[in-house]
Amino acid sequence: MAALSDREQVACIARPVTLPCGRVMPNRLVKAAMEEMLPPELQEALYEVWAEAGWGMVVTGNVQVSPAHLGTPLDIAIPPRPVPPATLASLSRWARSTRPTSSRAPPLAILQLNHPGRQSMRFVCGRSPSSPALAPSAVPLNVAGPLGRVLWGTPRAMTGRDLDEVVEGFVNGARVAKETGWDGVQLHASHGYLLASFLSPRVNRRTDAYGGSARKRLALLFRIVDGIRAECPQSDGFCLGVKLNCSDFVKGGLTEQDALDNVKWIAEHGGVDFVEISGGDYESPEFMTPDATPKRPSTFAREAFFDAFSQRARWLLSTLPPSTLPSPAPLILLTGGLRTRAGISRALSTSSKSPPAADLVGLARPAAADPFLPQTLLSPSVPSSAARAPAYDPLHGVRWLRTLFRWVAVAGPGLDVLWHTMALRQVALRRVAQRNRGVREVQRAGAGEYELRGFWGMAWSVWVAPVVPAWVVGAAGALLFALVGRGWKWA
Repeated sequence: MAALSDREQVACIARPVTLPCGRVMPNRLVKAAMEEMLPPELQEALYEVWAEAGWGMVVTGNVQVSPAHLGTPLDIAIPPRPVPPATLASLSRWARSTRPTSSRAPPLAILQLNHPGRQSMRFVCGRSPSSPALAPSAVPLNVAGPLGRVLWGTPRAMTGRDLDEVVEGFVNGARVAKETGWDGVQLHASHGYLLASFLSPRVNRRTDAYGGSARKRLALLFRIVDGIRAECPQSDGFCLGVKLNCSDFVKGGLTEQDALDNVKWIAEHGGVDFVEISGGDYESPEFMTPDATPKRPSTFAREAFFDAFSQRARWLLSTLPPSTLPSPAPLILLTGGLRTRAGISRALSTSSKSPPAADLVGLARPAAADPFLPQTLLSPSVPSSAARAPAYDPLHGVRWLRTLFRWVAVAGPGLDVLWHTMALRQVALRRVAQRNRGVREVQRAGAGEYELRGFWGMAWSVWVAPVVPAWVVGAAGALLFALVGRGWKWA
């Protein structure tokens, strides 16, 4: 296929898209989910910025459906019914923050729902250390050796009652999302969390209706989809997405063929608007370590980590006769590794002989480094050579820690994720500062205002500098100099 011109690339990405539920995205760029770990005021400020930036869809970081099962102590969770008014008010404010104050078309606002399953630590994650995490079968995480067993323990195989409570948790989450103004929800069935573990033959060793075959391993997901659609019909315009692994990248885990079958069966089941393609889990965290993800040479040229699978999945969906499906086939959302307008347009366009790799593209880390990236990607006046995410090194200054703790599978990736949460905090703090100066509409930062510092520099700027006045630092430095220099003799 001949290379697209700059204007053709922009037109390809800027084309509006109608989801099966009837909702229209103003363009094909998705701000994919990220771990944000921010207090409510900063969370809302961050989403105000993304709303004004020109994304076609904004997907939140994971919101847990059970307060007793958190992925981190800072996770947001939706409690069971009756949901406290304070929670409803907070979610409503968060949803409103995704509506731009300018005339710009608002992005679709999607609340990502999750249950961490066996990846919920035994400590400070919503329950007592003696209460185990939940999983389809009692298969412990193989992370960090003995330390991992202490932190995560052996999960408890779920009972019928546990399954009912999890289904109700997800349905309740979707119900609350609809009531508080969100356009839809995404079910996190990737990265080793609970729904993903049910899809994994390595973790799901059940022999009942929820395991024993690849199709049965989808039973819990389908119960949740049906429960949500009973309360939030597709015909009402409520979006429902599913995030899936293309592979677990661990021996005995989900394979690419398993994942292709899952995409096909989800389409045949109906009710799902989009499927996001990702990969890996805590035991093999490809989703957090882009530089470690196995890639073919052709994939390097195309940027995306999972585009080969994504293209196969999209081709498979194109072969399903629409008349045999209960609802239109879901759109394919490709995330992971995309950084340039040229690479994004290649993923969305195609020659006449094969389908494109995706209908939509998701960017997560680039949205932390430059929240206004869509304005660059969608501007015909910006040449293709400059239409790209900024370059930066999130591990500058901490690579020695990554090397030292390489035996802990999530140590290195965790540092990368932490840097990006600090970058998000920087964006939110700047927006709050704008508000305090009386600025009503979000203003894009000028050169250098989103400083992509090394790890320790970023930590200082977002955690220390906002709360410690400069004069305190200066005084402390002067005192230290005075104490240390008392015995110095000047020549």
